[in-house]
Amino acid sequence: MANAVKNQSNEPSGKPQNGVMDLLFNIDSMTGGELPIPLLKKILFIAGLIMIYIYYTMMAESKIHRIEKAKMDLEEIRANYTTQKAEYMKVGKQSYLALSMKKYKLEVSLTPPIKIVAETEKEQ
Repeated sequence: MANAVKNQSNEPSGKPQNGVMDLLFNIDSMTGGELPIPLLKKILFIAGLIMIYIYYTMMAESKIHRIEKAKMDLEEIRANYTTQKAEYMKVGKQSYLALSMKKYKLEVSLTPPIKIVAETEKEQ
């Protein structure tokens, strides 16, 4: 009886159990049932290069996004600058100054300004 139990444990139980991964990725026919180390090295090297390529592509897209955002900010600042410059030019006109001086009861001078020359400047 001991021999019968011993014989049963050594015998394979029919077909080997194949999983889904074995059915999809069975490369034993190509490699002869051995682990192809040189092929695996090449595959890992190419996978590393692909990861580096993906990383640098993402970095470039990020930089392009930041450049576009900076351009938009620059355009907004430029528009604000031209608007403020136009406002200052408008306020600096004599007609607008005359209107603002009326609040303080000041009038526009009709006589042009005269140059005052000091005595020390005449001697030189």
